[in-house]
Amino acid sequence: MPSVISKALKIKGQLESSEDIQIDGDIEGDVRGVNVKIGQNAKVKGTVYGEDIELAGTIEGKIESKKVVLTGTARMTGDILHQDIKIESGAFISGNLKPEYGKSDSKPTLKPVASNSSANVSPLSAAAPK
Repeated sequence: MPSVISKALKIKGQLESSEDIQIDGDIEGDVRGVNVKIGQNAKVKGTVYGEDIELAGTIEGKIESKKVVLTGTARMTGDILHQDIKIESGAFISGNLKPEYGKSDSKPTLKPVASNSSANVSPLSAAAPK
C-alpha cells in the first residue's frame, strides 16, 4: 500500500519514501519514491524522482524516471528525463523530453573541425561529382 498525501495536505520541503507514494495534495519541494502517482488535482513544484511516475495532475519542475506515464489530464512544465514514456491525448507539456535516464553524465567531447585557410573549397563543391 502506498503512502498517501491527501488533497487536504500542503507540504513544503523534500518528500522521500523507500516505497510507493500517491500524491493528491500540494507539494513544494522534491519528491522521491519507487512508484510515484500524482493525482488529477495534485500539484508539485520541484523535481519528481522514481522508477515509475504517473502524472495526472500538475508538475512545475522536472521528472527523472525510468518509466513515465502522462495521462490526459497531466500538466507538465519542465523537462522529463526518461527511458520509456507514454503520453495520452490531452496531456500538456512545456519542456523537453530527454531519453537519457540512467545514462552516465559524461558526454563525448566534440572537437572543432580544423580549418585550412589556404584551401578555398566548400564541402558541397568538394563532394559534387565531376
